Amino acid sequence: SYRRPMMLPVLLLFAACSLTYSAVSWKVLIAVTLIIAAISVFFLIKRETAYFTGLVLALILIFICCTRMLSVLNAKLPSETDGGYTGTVVSSDIRLSGTRKITARFGDVNAELRADDGLDLSYLKPGVCFKASGMFKEPAPPGNPGEFDYPAYLKSKGIMYLFYADSITSTSEPSKAVKALLSFPEICFRVRKGLFERFTYGRCKEEKAMFAAVCLGDTSLCDESLTRDFKISGCSHLLAVSGTHFAGFLVVLPYILGVLSPDRKKTSFVYVLFAFITACITGWSESVTRAAVMSSCSFSGKDSISAIAVSAIVMIAADPFCVSRTGFLLSFSACIAIKLLSGRIRELMAFFKEKKVLVMAISAQIAALMGTMPFSGLTQNRSGPVQFFVQAAGSLLAKSACVMFVPGVILSLILPQNASFAVSAPANLILTVLKNTVKAGADHSMSAAGKPVDPVILISLWLYIFAMLMPRFAIRKGLIRLSCCLLAVSTGITASGIVRPLKAEIVFADVGQGDCCLIIAGYHTCLIDSGTYEKGDSAVSDLLDHYGIGSVDIAFMTHWDMDHAGGIAALKKKGRIGRIYTGFTGYDEDTDAFERSVRLRNCDPEEVRSSIEQTKAGDVFELCENVRLIVIYPENCTGGGNAGSLVIELECCGTKLLFTGDIGLETETELISSNIVNDIEILKVSHHGSRYASSKDFLERSSPEISVISVGRNNLYGHPSAAAVERINAAGSRIYRTDCDGAVICEFY
Repeated sequence: SYRRPMMLPVLLLFAACSLTYSAVSWKVLIAVTLIIAAISVFFLIKRETAYFTGLVLALILIFICCTRMLSVLNAKLPSETDGGYTGTVVSSDIRLSGTRKITARFGDVNAELRADDGLDLSYLKPGVCFKASGMFKEPAPPGNPGEFDYPAYLKSKGIMYLFYADSITSTSEPSKAVKALLSFPEICFRVRKGLFERFTYGRCKEEKAMFAAVCLGDTSLCDESLTRDFKISGCSHLLAVSGTHFAGFLVVLPYILGVLSPDRKKTSFVYVLFAFITACITGWSESVTRAAVMSSCSFSGKDSISAIAVSAIVMIAADPFCVSRTGFLLSFSACIAIKLLSGRIRELMAFFKEKKVLVMAISAQIAALMGTMPFSGLTQNRSGPVQFFVQAAGSLLAKSACVMFVPGVILSLILPQNASFAVSAPANLILTVLKNTVKAGADHSMSAAGKPVDPVILISLWLYIFAMLMPRFAIRKGLIRLSCCLLAVSTGITASGIVRPLKAEIVFADVGQGDCCLIIAGYHTCLIDSGTYEKGDSAVSDLLDHYGIGSVDIAFMTHWDMDHAGGIAALKKKGRIGRIYTGFTGYDEDTDAFERSVRLRNCDPEEVRSSIEQTKAGDVFELCENVRLIVIYPENCTGGGNAGSLVIELECCGTKLLFTGDIGLETETELISSNIVNDIEILKVSHHGSRYASSKDFLERSSPEISVISVGRNNLYGHPSAAAVERINAAGSRIYRTDCDGAVICEFY
């Protein structure tokens, strides 16, 4: 701490802000403040000036930053006045696709502004005051495994609500001086867009999307398949301008400045100026700002660790919420790991003595990956040697493309526009290799059998290797012992799982006002319905990604309503479903409505129909030895509506489950009179808990221990009805609801 006086403040500041963010309590801030104050007095008495100074600085920063956080997190919603709310635009993030994300402050509350397509928000620039009518909503939490946690993402930016606007009227604008200052990001965007269009002139849409994503951190031009590949392969961080990218942008500059003047104090201003200009070109996003600050501090500071600490303090002081973001953790863990581990890695690569530059580049890359591994696991669903190699190769390729980007942009401005295609060719080649590498990594992840390796085992191995590569600090032996203990415990737990393996898993997915159930039995998979087209395209697709399922073996479409069959069409269009079975394959008003709906979504209904086969009562589908599905109704279906829904009994490891689609009271009576329904353990409640289903007699005959209601939050139909819920409770069945509980998961051993 005497040599690096900024280390103590940054560690305390990070810990205090993280605790305050998690607990959202003034009591935590008071407790932390009192503890640090007591320690400060102790060091003052001991005349430890360096420690005392660091603690006082930490105390001041903690009070300021944590107070700001708590004032935002505990802010109350404003009252509506004169039929609307008064707000001020805080930021307007413009993307290359033309879309905007507007954040506004209403009183003390930050909210993301949303509006219908017909409402123009383009005139809302930072600093503009407005009057809006609409309503505040809390963002919906993730309902399924693998689903993006949007509320947590917004909270990490200090945003607690979404504001859905019906009408907006500008009331005032800031002064000219303030307006000029606040419009700086938009000016940077226009310059960036112009340079981007010039550099990528003649390139196709896909190539432009890769340049925008990797070199500018703007994924708005990317299609879903590209971002999905980066996510599954664990390379999502490459689609944001990070320290790795910035090092690529400015890789030549330190050498040039070193030749001009060996004194870093004299050249620091030039380096910071170039970092500022590069940040303007690449967009002042959160990741760009972080990279620019870290890069400038690292170059200007005599001690790199202290420089990293200073940049962390600057960033936390500017935005305390950054401590909760994965990007912040990735950046600083990578920098610290490079400083701690790269020397030892270079020693192990001594046989490459003649390739000094190559050894330095590879050692830094490996060290950075070692540092980010625990946090990169937050952004990927599978880990292993192949994923590690893909991430290492991807980082190196992304950095190489960025090395060529800035000189390429400069050349494209000097040379005629037609020459831009040739100028961007080397970087485009590297990005093509990157795209194919990431694609191969994603394909491997999706084809890998079984579940991913236990994360505790991976973290234990990481901690052991990290400790072995560390310099010989006092804590090194302790870390090695701790990692060995963790590895032994986690291996034992995993071994017990091998002795008693998971035979099947059933997921009643949260797809809003619709039905969807995923059945995983060994290496075989099945879907029963998939919600609406939009839910199948997003939520169900993400669910399959989470479980590493590239394509479902078979799917059952209980009937043709869009809230059951729409998702089947979306997944079929993506090539993620094999065979499809339903009870009615003819044409009527329900199938016509389905075909019209999917056609409006640019999906060919004939492609879906070509994969559909008819099934009827008595058909048996065996997924594995202990899991089979039996269609018990209808015998001969005459329509695609609710009454003709498939009723399927699932026998899973000695447990019976019943799927009822949207059947009503008449169909239930028919099932009872035909003596088809027997005792079951789990019931998928019919028609989202409608009052016209789940009769008393049907519940007495089936006597389910558990009833699952698949229903959307605040739906327009009032589902589930109080009458149906009362009947289910009276039958002694425990109710789970996807609108309240999220996905309902049943595991069978």
